[in-house]
Amino acid sequence: MQSLNNLAMVLTSQGKAGEALSLLQAAISALPDYAEAHNNLGVLQRDVGAIPDALASYERALALVPESRNAGQNRLLALNYIHPGEDPAVCAAHAAWGEAFQARHAAHVLPEIRPAHRDMTPGRPLRVGYVTPDLFTHSVSYFAEAPLSHHNKQRVQLYVYSCVAKPDAKTARLRQQVAAVGGVWRDVARLPEQQLAQLVRQDDVDILVELTGHTANNRLGVCAMRAAPIQVTWIGYPNSTGLTSVDYRFTDAICDPHDTKQTFTEELVRLPGCFLCYTPAPDAPPVAPLPAAANGFVTFGSFNNLAKIT
Repeated sequence: MQSLNNLAMVLTSQGKAGEALSLLQAAISALPDYAEAHNNLGVLQRDVGAIPDALASYERALALVPESRNAGQNRLLALNYIHPGEDPAVCAAHAAWGEAFQARHAAHVLPEIRPAHRDMTPGRPLRVGYVTPDLFTHSVSYFAEAPLSHHNKQRVQLYVYSCVAKPDAKTARLRQQVAAVGGVWRDVARLPEQQLAQLVRQDDVDILVELTGHTANNRLGVCAMRAAPIQVTWIGYPNSTGLTSVDYRFTDAICDPHDTKQTFTEELVRLPGCFLCYTPAPDAPPVAPLPAAANGFVTFGSFNNLAKIT
């Protein structure tokens, strides 16, 4: 059954949904309690925009293996596609997941950092770390590029914990930009979360910023272990991490108005104007003439995946 499941995931990544569906259905038919296949069926259903079906598959996987991290986080991500963020059920689901996740990591929480054990030298550079698997040609990287390349090295000592599994040319360019501002780049894709948390602690990071939330290959376990005294979530996820160990969430007054009914385990920090800044690709072609000027009508397009189209 594992071979059917594995081949189905390859086909899903290639966009061959029909073939992948047949294999996953065969695996589940032969072994109804195969939780991983139910989760992967949910991924396939999400990718084709069948969100209610995906949620049912994730919940079946969780019924079989309640502690399944993939199924649990995939479920949270999918809830954002069909429910408004302020829906109490969505808010409660994130908080409940975070509480259970932190309980599973309780034995690995690092000791509290007391002021007596920190460098309290006035005016020293603040040590800021970023942890993410998305520093390649991925949407998050286009918003992470500005902060990674514009920190004032007189005020900030930058640390980047790159969890990129397959680096590309964008990864190489970001690495060069981090070096140009005196930053430290660490390739940590193969490090288990416990070791990564220890590394962040050894680097004496003051503020750790995670950029992934509940999307793929996140390192929220590092935050659950309280790797840094102040921890922040930003850019990669439109909702709460659910972790009380994450202190702040960077946003703005448009995404999260002051009167929002949405609840978060983090304290919201609303940045002035917009909470992120897009850096276009250096090889982007010049802007073409407006088609509407010749057509007489506006044509709308979307590059989003089907799950985001409602």
